Amino acid sequence: MKRRIRRISLILTFLMFISSNSSIFAMANSDNDMASELVNHIVVEENMVINDSYEVYGNTDMSDKEFRDLVNRGDNKIYLHYRTDKDIDLPYDALLKIKTSAKTYSFEYLEMEDTQADIICSGIQDFLRNYSGVINAVHSEQDVASTIAMASEVPTTFISCVVQKEFVMRFGNKGYIIYNIAVSRYTVDSESILYIVTVNSSFVPGIVAKNNDEDGYANFKNQEGYVHMTVEQAYDATQEYEYGIRWGNIPYKKDYWPINGPNKVAITSTIQTGVTFGFSFENGFSLDDVSVGLNFSRGANIAYEYSKTIEKEEPAVTVQTNSSNLAKCEWYYEYAENASETYHQQTNYMFEMSNSRNGMFIGDFRLKLDYKFVVHRDFWPTTSENVGSVDLIVRAGEYNDIYDFADGMV
Repeated sequence: MKRRIRRISLILTFLMFISSNSSIFAMANSDNDMASELVNHIVVEENMVINDSYEVYGNTDMSDKEFRDLVNRGDNKIYLHYRTDKDIDLPYDALLKIKTSAKTYSFEYLEMEDTQADIICSGIQDFLRNYSGVINAVHSEQDVASTIAMASEVPTTFISCVVQKEFVMRFGNKGYIIYNIAVSRYTVDSESILYIVTVNSSFVPGIVAKNNDEDGYANFKNQEGYVHMTVEQAYDATQEYEYGIRWGNIPYKKDYWPINGPNKVAITSTIQTGVTFGFSFENGFSLDDVSVGLNFSRGANIAYEYSKTIEKEEPAVTVQTNSSNLAKCEWYYEYAENASETYHQQTNYMFEMSNSRNGMFIGDFRLKLDYKFVVHRDFWPTTSENVGSVDLIVRAGEYNDIYDFADGMV
């Protein structure tokens, strides 16, 4: 994945949407044996451990793709791939995968600033400790699902969380952005599928992390920030020389939210002329056009519930599409006064794609996220603007995964 990241210290994964007064490490449980075992296997030397419960590959020459293929072929257990040497060519410092018969859960960590092996080693160890609750639930798939806190499924239309992945962008001692990506899918008929990409983002300033007893943070307050979301056609250039580029289906944007003053949106097909799939109301998706009383923006028979309204007055939030790229949706927030609180923003993007295979698989698309996070410290006054972008291949069909797009080398 090609990242354009400035002043980012690490990316790791995390669970969706913590509260502003919660610690990022709320799931930590140092007494869990399996998590402790994995922590003990994180060393600065080359290391490989394989047993019935987990497999660990550290500082080896195994590529990202080789590791993902190994997990796909392997048994249901924990897999960990890591490096403490930045000269090893990987898009992450650690990738933790928990494979069950239901699905595979993925958590990623990347330290962008420090290159010292011992610092990276320590960061990966902390990363694993933070997820001890999930790691130790691997033997009970019900516990794993409840620990991950998946969205509820609505079988009449969209199936929630076909695929998801969790991250944190950390900006040194200034704070971090937690973001959870989850994809829902509604197979309309033999020709069309609707998708919703939901990204839950939490902008956590350093002062909040510090108040929650997290190490390494200063008294930076929340000032402003944004998240931009773009869905594009994916392509696979791994065999371009032999077979040419393989393309995925074209995504057609249908709706995005939350916004200021939402109204009903008729979801019509771009692929099938004259076909209406349903209606996106202020309170969710409906197969019919029946509203609540005289409030025509609220549906009476909601099949898949969500809220399209921005409800908080502070901070001020503006939403729009990009003037030069209508497939790019933008959410920007700004506090009237710098705030000692976490700002939570859920962003949703609905689009249609064909239900037939092109060169790539059904459900393959490209997702780009751009972030900005501005924080301010009163003592020795300092304003820090931190930005980062990620470019991902999302596989929400025959294969369910989210990973680096890597300029089409998927």
